[in-house]
This record gives sequence, structure tokens and C-alpha cells, in this order.
Amino acid sequence: MDKIILVTLVLLSVFAMKLIITNKRIKKLHYQKMKQLKDIFKSLSSKQEILNHKASISTDFQSNYKSDMKKLSEEIFVLQKRIFELLTKK
Repeated sequence: MDKIILVTLVLLSVFAMKLIITNKRIKKLHYQKMKQLKDIFKSLSSKQEILNHKASISTDFQSNYKSDMKKLSEEIFVLQKRIFELLTKK
């Protein structure tokens, strides 16, 4: 009877040690994955900031381009009007 209890205690001790070792390995792997996730998150955040900056520049360029094209169209219209006026006077 004592041998059965002793063998059971030894087996439980071995099982507990195996669980402790496995738990430490899983924790270490978890911390590595969390660090990797944080690094990826930082990288994505910086890329998003760069993208937002580029989108802002693009939006500014588009609005300036539209404004400039509108002014150019108006100036062309005025010049065409003057040319027609000059041609009709001759």
C-alpha cells in the first residue's frame, strides 16, 4: 500500500514538473508573440501616419490643381473673347 502511494506521489510530482515546464515554455512563447505583435502594431501605426500625410498632400494638390485649371480656363476664355473681338473689328 505504501508503494502505491509513493509511486502515485512520484508520478504526480513528475506530472506537476512537466506542467510547470510546459507552462514556462508557453509563457515565454506568449511574451515573444506579444512583443512581435507590439512591433507590428508600431510599424502599422507609423505606416498609417505616413499614408495620412501622403493623402493630405494629394488632397492639397488636387484642390490646387482644380483651382489652377479653373483659373486657366477662365483666362483662356477671356483671351478667346478678345481674339474674337479683334477679328470682328478687322
